[in-house]
Order: sequence, then structure tokens, then C-alpha cells
Amino acid sequence: MGLAACGAMTAVFATPAARTALAAARVPAARARYATAPARYATAQARHFALARPRYPWRFPRDAGAHPAYGNEWWYFTGNLRSPHGHRFGFELTFFRISPFPGATLRQDAYFAHFALTDITARRFFFHTRARRGAWGQAGVRGAPPRIWVVNWRAGFAERGPRSLRARWGRFALRLALGRDRRMFNGPDGYSRKGPAPGQASEYYSLPRLPAAGFVTFAGRRYSVRGAAWMDHEFASDQLAANQIGWDWLGLQLQTSEGSGNAPRDLMLFQIRDRSGGVDAHSAGTLRTAGGDFALAEPQFLMQPGRIWRSPASGARYPVVWRVRIPRRRLRLTVTAAVYGQELRARAPMAVDYWEGAVRVRGRWRGHAVHGVGYLEMTGYHHPFTSLHATSTAVTAPH
Repeated sequence: MGLAACGAMTAVFATPAARTALAAARVPAARARYATAPARYATAQARHFALARPRYPWRFPRDAGAHPAYGNEWWYFTGNLRSPHGHRFGFELTFFRISPFPGATLRQDAYFAHFALTDITARRFFFHTRARRGAWGQAGVRGAPPRIWVVNWRAGFAERGPRSLRARWGRFALRLALGRDRRMFNGPDGYSRKGPAPGQASEYYSLPRLPAAGFVTFAGRRYSVRGAAWMDHEFASDQLAANQIGWDWLGLQLQTSEGSGNAPRDLMLFQIRDRSGGVDAHSAGTLRTAGGDFALAEPQFLMQPGRIWRSPASGARYPVVWRVRIPRRRLRLTVTAAVYGQELRARAPMAVDYWEGAVRVRGRWRGHAVHGVGYLEMTGYHHPFTSLHATSTAVTAPH
């Protein structure tokens, strides 16, 4: 979402108690100010957070930026890159905005960021996480189109979407220029339902195939790279129901040996797991072809786990091979982690363990070969993921 995230949703703390704790946390702060926000967002909700609702009135570049009436929000970038000599990398750079209470300004919000690089060729993995608040200028979201930053990790946007990514930590760095892609709205008009109750949903769109070019520095060695990035942007207040403990999310960029308008091109799927071990009926996805975008409901696709990898750090057991079936589209895929050890373990106040990493794809569509790359996110395998569980807090929408 990542649900990437799927996404990216990974380190978002959304309960009122957690937001209060974050507001009091002794982390450096920033002066992010959303001066161009419409008045209904800048002044919204003195008492209640906004609910995600159907038929959200999307308008860009406004909706590429922050939505302070909602309790949580994220901009989630992942992608696969290759050097001119064939050296392959995956990357993740994600930004999370968490409001400590209804009516808070962007200056009062908490901001988290995750940065990860996978050296697929050498089978190595690096990650780091950061947390800042918005009062001292060290993190924030500003403008429309926005500039998003947590210290020196940044995403820059233009009128038509994201245009640049930058991050550095020690001997690891990412610097990319991004091209254009058409938005893919997940769920009816971007309304992505996650549970049965009002508010258990997000407003959600993706840019699944952004051309990317720039540089990766891994362990001090710099590589020129090109490839494709995937961006998820979601905002909401409460999402998961009490019996939902985690999810598995896929964002896949596909190619086929046949070029008709029906050929699969990009695929987003998420399945939500419940406490009984089953798959929740609100699991969903979107399939993009040259002929259009098609919504997928839970009965229309199947995600089956295969080989298990046990993390030596957390002890969690993650499926690192998945079999995906969309019978109506006659699409069968096998998704395999490019490197098994791609687990992120965040320290407090972002203490969430999850697996997120580059994958490769092989399969068949109507007798034609399919291959591709993408990213896989898995949460709730170490401990149940409860940070996005719905609460009894009343919320209203600003539109």
C-alpha cells in the first residue's frame, strides 16, 4: 500500500494514544508550513480527524501535498535500478506524516522516513530510519506541488508529479531524477477500503512506472543507474479493524512477449491477514494494461506463500516466494525475493519490524511469457501490526 506500504503504511502510528506519545517524544523538530493549503484543510477539524470517503474530489498538484485534516499520510517510493555494466539495485525511500491530535498544524506533526538500498548483484542490504517533528525546520511538507523532507532526505515534486529523490547516510546514498507517469487510482476513484466500518479506508493513488536515472552509492562505491520507480501516496485517519494483524503488498512492473492492449503492465495487490490466519475480504488490487486500469476484489485474485525465510535478527518467518493467480485474466506469476534478507527493524519511536524488498517476476499470460521486477512488503509477521487499527474516535470529512 506500500498498503505500500504500500504504501507504504509501515511505520505509521495512528492510534490517539500513540499520537499523543509522539507529540511528547524528545526528537528534534521542524518548521514545515503548508502556506498554500486550501482553507478547508488549513482550518479543518478542531475536534476530529477526517475520514477517508468515497468520491474524494481529487485536484492536482494540491493532492500531491499534505492533508493535515487526516491523522496519517505517506509518500512511498520504491524501485529497481541497473548500472550500465548490469549491476542491479533496489531502493526504498518513504516519508510518513503523523498528526498528534485533530487540528494540529503541519509544524506540530511528526515525520518519519525510511531509507533502504539492496545491492541485488552482491546480495547485500542496508537500511536506516529517521524521526523528526515539524517545529525546527528539520522535517516537513511544504507547497503544492510539495517539497517533502526529513533532514537531508528529500522528495521534490513538479506540477505533474514527483521529479527528484535524495538521501544519504554515511557511505550509502541515492540521488534520482524522475520522469512522468499516469496516475493509477486504487479502488473506486481512489477510495481504498480496508475494513467494514466507516473510516477503515484510505484515499490512495499510485504512479507505478516513473522513469528514474541518477546515482546509487553503496558502501562508498558510486554507480550510475537507470530504471523505474513506483510511488504510492495515501492519506487516512484509521484503517485496520481489530481482527486484522498485517498485510502482504505487491507493486509489480511487468513485460510480456505479446504487445496487445490487453497485456498486463503494472499490478498492485494487497491482502490483509486476520487473526485466524485467513485473508480479509477487503483485500484488493489494481491491474494496469495498455487498454486501461481494472480494479480487483479479493475473490478475483490469489496470493499463495511459498518458500519461508527466517530472520536471524527478529526470528520472524517471511514468505520470500509468492504465487499469484488472476484466473479471469489468465495471469499466473511467481514472485521471488531478489535477496531474502531485506527486513527493516526500526528503533523507537518507530519500533516496527517489517520486510520490504526488491523482487523478480516470472509467469504466463494467455500462453505468453511474462517477466518483470517490483517490490514486496510484509507486515505483522514478528508481532501483530496494530498501529493502524480503527478506534472509537468520531471523525468527519472536510469535503
